Amino acid sequence: MVYCPTCGAEMIFDTVSQMMVCNYCKNSFDPEKLNDNTSGDALTRSYYDSYAYICPSCGAEINTTDKNDAVGFCPYCKGSSMIFDKLRREWTPKGIIPFKITKEQCKQLYCAEVKKHFFVSRKYMDPELIEEFKGIYMPYCRFKGIVDGTVSLRAKSKETDIGNYDYRTDNYDLKGDAHYIITETIAHDASAAFDDHISERLGVFDEKEMKSFNPAYLSGFYAESGNSDMNEYAAVVHDEMMPYVRNELKNAPPMKASSEAMKLTIYSDHEENLVNMRVEASERRLFPVWFMSYRRGKKITYAAVNGQTGKVAADLPLSPVKILLTALVLSTVIFGFLMVFMQCLPTIPASATLGVCTMLGFAGMYVLQHYYIRTVGSALHQSDMKKKLSFGAIFQCFVAVVAIILITTDGTYERYRATTGMMLGYISVGILLFLFLLPQTLQTAKIRKIKLTRISMQSNGILVEAKKFNRINTLMRAVTFLTLISFIPVIVSDNKPNSFYYGLAVIAAAELFALTLLNIMFQSNVAKRRLPQFNKKGAAYDQI
Repeated sequence: MVYCPTCGAEMIFDTVSQMMVCNYCKNSFDPEKLNDNTSGDALTRSYYDSYAYICPSCGAEINTTDKNDAVGFCPYCKGSSMIFDKLRREWTPKGIIPFKITKEQCKQLYCAEVKKHFFVSRKYMDPELIEEFKGIYMPYCRFKGIVDGTVSLRAKSKETDIGNYDYRTDNYDLKGDAHYIITETIAHDASAAFDDHISERLGVFDEKEMKSFNPAYLSGFYAESGNSDMNEYAAVVHDEMMPYVRNELKNAPPMKASSEAMKLTIYSDHEENLVNMRVEASERRLFPVWFMSYRRGKKITYAAVNGQTGKVAADLPLSPVKILLTALVLSTVIFGFLMVFMQCLPTIPASATLGVCTMLGFAGMYVLQHYYIRTVGSALHQSDMKKKLSFGAIFQCFVAVVAIILITTDGTYERYRATTGMMLGYISVGILLFLFLLPQTLQTAKIRKIKLTRISMQSNGILVEAKKFNRINTLMRAVTFLTLISFIPVIVSDNKPNSFYYGLAVIAAAELFALTLLNIMFQSNVAKRRLPQFNKKGAAYDQI
């Protein structure tokens, strides 16, 4: 706790003025020029005093420098109470980035983010809910990579023409001694309670605004001391540092001189490059985060706002009601358009309507599966699964619809139109199957083989949900796919009564609707988390 030098009353840190403000006399002071009244000069000590609150439900722990503060609920599991532990002496971090975003700005930024997503329920903007945002200083850790010893880089010579249109490239290993200490990497959160899935989405903090730590900055906010084993991040940090290390080694005078003398090109990333580097945790810092949780039964969703930049990272479950209503409206509009189209052009038979429904089914399957794969790829950092939606598949479906109309309608040049339609239809369907749907199927098969390599509980949970969903989704997709494929020869034959084609169109629509419902359930489930248990090893998702 920090007291006013003028009147002795309590002071809090004001995010707008970036000054300590007295609640009584309203005087303001520079935090860096104030001493911590509870533990002396914090800048010269290794520890500072704080009061610990522990959640009896999940084991999460937060600290405050204010002994009169009362934590009414746990920010991580929404438990109704926190147990006061005792006065503790916390390790002093290397630095701190003070809050710049106020609570009111935080709420506005969060509400603006929710409004961007049409299918998210507006209950997530409930004034009572967003009032529960709490300012928490999260612990982050810096790392250093140490390269000390012999390194070997693969290099290649220029292509040499050896005759008969043959060329030869020689490979060499350039070796040398390297002694580097690398610190060029982003900081990682050091709290088991703060899920990596959220912290990564908050973006990078600007460490140019780092201040020397003073407990005065904690006044009016909460903090975590950090309890993660930072060695768990070693592999991640190693991969982040390695491109920088290779670039430094390539441009090191001995390596550069050797490669230029022999006219060699050093590979930037080669599997035979040998660079032994060990990663060590170095400095811990405190970064500002506005944090809120929303609990419903045994599920919980989190929202966080970067207290420095204002970037929002939130779990925003979809509203099944909104999606269903939208699907019904779109279905009604499409069906109405087809009916009007057929009335205006009576030469278009019912088989053409079935053809349109069939191609809509293929397009729907592609779009739904794309977002399933993208959700898993984004959560598990699989770059090949995070591609944007390709409208090539939608275009091929449109071309196939044109082909079906050419095949099934009557009129002049019927034989030539039918032949052209058949060729166009089979080509477009072939492209759709082999260039779009087949690669999706292969990517989906990869999901079953993915093993979790990161420590994020949410990522772990998404992978579990994805594998569970994959079984029933694959079955439903197979049934829908076989049904739609079987409709193609029926459409081409065009020798059945209208009621028969309309009945098949209803079947196609019903199967796509069922597939849509499954995907809605999956997307809603992965946006919610099971209640965490931080006092145990791991959390709700320990096994896959």
